[in-house]
Amino acid sequence: MMTVQRKYKIIKKASLKELSEEVNELIQREYKDREGFIYQSSGRWQCLGAPFAQNEHWFQGMVFLQEEVD
Repeated sequence: MMTVQRKYKIIKKASLKELSEEVNELIQREYKDREGFIYQSSGRWQCLGAPFAQNEHWFQGMVFLQEEVD
């Protein structure tokens, strides 16, 4: 099994509550690909560091890691 980073995003929200709701929603969802031609895979969003505030907005870095099985 090999872990591959597929993409990343920065989430920006006006409040810490809104930020935590969206981050939790992404983390709890698992993405599965069972129709791959060569491999089966599954992936999840993970936090990249801690949330931080800047100019009255909250930010959280997220990375999508996918595990591939040949």
